[in-house]
Amino acid sequence: MPIYKPKVPVMAAIACSGVALIFQLVAVAGTGWITSSGGDMGLFRFCVYTPPFNIYVCARFTDATDYWLACQVFSLLGEGTIFASFVIGVLHLFREDTTRLTVPVTALSAVSVAILVVEVGVFAGKTSAVYAITPTYGYGFYLSIAAAVLSLVSTILHAVGRFASQ
Repeated sequence: MPIYKPKVPVMAAIACSGVALIFQLVAVAGTGWITSSGGDMGLFRFCVYTPPFNIYVCARFTDATDYWLACQVFSLLGEGTIFASFVIGVLHLFREDTTRLTVPVTALSAVSVAILVVEVGVFAGKTSAVYAITPTYGYGFYLSIAAAVLSLVSTILHAVGRFASQ
């Protein structure tokens, strides 16, 4: 099976999707969405620091609020759409005629942007409304924003690659 070299914008879009995939994976798996001196909270688990023993005790969320569950679902949907756009982007390497691949990969990248924007917007809006003070957002929150930005760049680059090939 021969390997073809896609146009430069498409190669850059595949790279952006790959980095976005890693960022969103770390954001989903980590505990750094909200940080404090007493511990960290992620979308699916939290860790509490116990000063007398100098250890972290971690547990998973068992009774999350509705907005938290919505953020979990949107985070996983975002991860899935980024993964799908990355896989379809990689298929550009194995097909000479990629015109049928560019529309779905561009659409998937755009959908992942929309999903991640909703995820981050709901999370920021609801957590600041729930807590008396603005919470300190951690690496998971910012990695999800970076994944959305990279997916947006990937969407634009796939579209540019499509129109550059015509």
